Amino acid sequence: MDAGRWIAGVLLVSAMLSVGGLPAQAARPVLDWLNYDASARNDYAINTDTGDSARHSVEPSWAPEAQRRTAKLVMLLIPKRSEIAYSTSVNTILQVFRQHGLPVRFAVWFYDENDAVAQEALEWSYAQPVDLIMSVGSVATAYLHAHHRGNKIPAVTSASKDPVASGQVTDPKAGSGTNIAYTSINVATDTLVAYLRRLVPNLTTIGVLYSRDNDSAIKTQAQPLHDAAGELGLTVVDISVENDASAEAELDVAVPAGLDAMRDSDPDLKRSVLLVTGSTPVYERIAQVNRHAGRVPVVSMLPDVVRPGPESALLSIGVNQSSAVALAAVYAKDVLLGRADPATLAVGTVSPPDLAINFLVAQRIGIQIPFSFFESATFVYDPDGRAVIEFGQRVGG
Repeated sequence: MDAGRWIAGVLLVSAMLSVGGLPAQAARPVLDWLNYDASARNDYAINTDTGDSARHSVEPSWAPEAQRRTAKLVMLLIPKRSEIAYSTSVNTILQVFRQHGLPVRFAVWFYDENDAVAQEALEWSYAQPVDLIMSVGSVATAYLHAHHRGNKIPAVTSASKDPVASGQVTDPKAGSGTNIAYTSINVATDTLVAYLRRLVPNLTTIGVLYSRDNDSAIKTQAQPLHDAAGELGLTVVDISVENDASAEAELDVAVPAGLDAMRDSDPDLKRSVLLVTGSTPVYERIAQVNRHAGRVPVVSMLPDVVRPGPESALLSIGVNQSSAVALAAVYAKDVLLGRADPATLAVGTVSPPDLAINFLVAQRIGIQIPFSFFESATFVYDPDGRAVIEFGQRVGG
């Protein structure tokens, strides 16, 4: 290098340091929050020191060496930090491949909603090349839909909301017609309403709670209810918060106002339910929603909102994330083995949906839970709010 270029380089680095350091280094995502469970650590060799803070390498230590040398390579694309949800997703994917005896190597990429890093991950996957890409979460699915569709490398989405409502797929039964196979964690609107009508037989009115900052909850949970309301003979009332930071204060106004609006079609609120979407500012304040709801049943579309004790939704009609991701992993397995074509795979959904019931809440508001709900429930909490069924299995004495 000549002296002039060397001096120019020194000046450039000095200038970058003077304004707060090297941007590329400072902005690099760090995948240090993902929790691999004991099963994953027992079955896989997990390398968190790959030379890239955004990437982990996972090898199937359970497989014989000869199989490990020829193992397929799958990239998992994670958009943002979510220690519980995305750790659960990754562990579930690893477990499904182990259970099916298919040795697969994984490259786990975390891009922290930085599209430049996501593009780098895609370019890395093309250079290997990987055998398949899996998105983990709706944000990563949207990125693959926009930037990977049409590539020769197949992809399968996981932990993602309804691709039809999101505008990614037209006909859920016909498949995408592309290299991407889609799965969904949402329950179909007609299925959801059928369950609600078994809970409240003369149901006329639904108050749907969401945050206006949550586009995916609006598109895939609230809007489909509005679209189907006329055909299903329902009145749907929006109960929303504008600003996540002020959600607590807003709910104290929005929920009573929503209940007043619901009385226009159901004066005594005996044919009504409040439906909580997957909007974090709402479902995290379930105790506050319950306090305003009184004896109106509060039903969640997210299983985790039914929990031990009194601070719980009455019922959830949704899909447990582990169930939905396991289905996506089976899709991925079949694509890798050449048994399925992503273009023609129907949108994968878990059916019937997972139910969770809190009988302490049911007792408090004076509502009967259909026995068929109890028979098929994945989670059940008794009249003292204690778990008696978890993941479909009885617990306790």
